Amino acid sequence: APPPPAPEAGPAVTVRAQPSPGYVGGKVVVTYTVRNGRNALATGLRLDLGLRRGVPAGPLPAGCAAGACTLPDLAPRASTVISVVLSPDKALRTTITASLTTTGTDANLRDNVSRIPLRILQPRIIAVPEVGKPGFVTSVRGKDFPPGAPVTLSWKPGITAAAAPTRPLGDGTFIAQLLILAKDEIGPRDITAKGPGFSPVKTDFLVVLGTITPPDEVIRR
Repeated sequence: APPPPAPEAGPAVTVRAQPSPGYVGGKVVVTYTVRNGRNALATGLRLDLGLRRGVPAGPLPAGCAAGACTLPDLAPRASTVISVVLSPDKALRTTITASLTTTGTDANLRDNVSRIPLRILQPRIIAVPEVGKPGFVTSVRGKDFPPGAPVTLSWKPGITAAAAPTRPLGDGTFIAQLLILAKDEIGPRDITAKGPGFSPVKTDFLVVLGTITPPDEVIRR
């Protein structure tokens, strides 16, 4: 009888990104896990990271260059992990496609590709209304922020009244209030929202002397 066929290796790859979605000015850690099956040594492994060009990233791990990595041989049931830290600077939607090749045996080629969507959000705020007089409280509304992350609001120029940070809801939105102190300066100013995991964002506001009446009319004294 002919001898039984030699056992084949079973290399496979999975890719994950955290957090998902990511945020402009924050960090996204992309993790690639390459595992081997239980039957034979996996040799000649090469991993294409599948990252989108133009997204700033930290230094690639040892053995990686030009978006691809040469991996060591994997014994049966062994695994190796590669991580890349992205620092997105603009909003985007893309897909990360990890692709694994081998010069050795592979019992299942279908698990050599792994895909995940990558979405980067740009937080933003608006003031409602965008004009007010000293003593007025304006509403600041945020969208596409990291849920639960503390967001601190401030004026510039002007004095910011002490207030606890606001925390966006699960959908990334929040509604907070800013008080214009009664004797604070008038004129144009910026509202800035700061917090962990994103770059500061701003919106315009105008402090005037007078009475505000609908629709956004200002009557001077």
